[in-house]
Amino acid sequence: MIDLNLESVVRNAFLGALNHLHSEAAVMPLSRWNESVLRYYFCRCIATAHNEVEQLVECARIDLVLSRESQRAFVEFKFYRHAQRFDPYDGAVCGQKGGPSRKNLSEFQGCVDQLNERSSIDGLEKYVVLVYADPTDENPDKRRFSDNYDAYRHPRPEVDLRLLEASEPFATGDEVVQGRLFAVGSG
Repeated sequence: MIDLNLESVVRNAFLGALNHLHSEAAVMPLSRWNESVLRYYFCRCIATAHNEVEQLVECARIDLVLSRESQRAFVEFKFYRHAQRFDPYDGAVCGQKGGPSRKNLSEFQGCVDQLNERSSIDGLEKYVVLVYADPTDENPDKRRFSDNYDAYRHPRPEVDLRLLEASEPFATGDEVVQGRLFAVGSG
């Protein structure tokens, strides 16, 4: 076994989960994905490559806690797409569910702030896994998640937020998916 720190484990799981998303999207369209499915593939990548890493899901309002020896990692997941709402009786589109907005951006910033404010101990690292998708159409009037997150900078300068990984955009049907892995705090 190669001795990797948890940051390497998290980076590899992030990239692996995005690879799964890309390969699975032909069978399971993005419309059927959410944060929990993303977290499943992230956890599966860790379990396959690093079964010595303990994984605690939904632990004290943290999406995922990873533990190996004296190392800990808190991981939050955010999965954003232009989801549609459907009528349950005839399947007709009834409008949009959420989408790019100030409220959405505020929720993301709140997630980062909450992780940043959690007490730190030796060996603790904190991460945010962000995956977002925008329609492939080039309508310039339509708000896009990429407008908010492609070059995201946290508005509070005292929050140490570092971009560790950024995936290349890839198309899945009529959506373009991008992923970002952020480290929060000095770790």
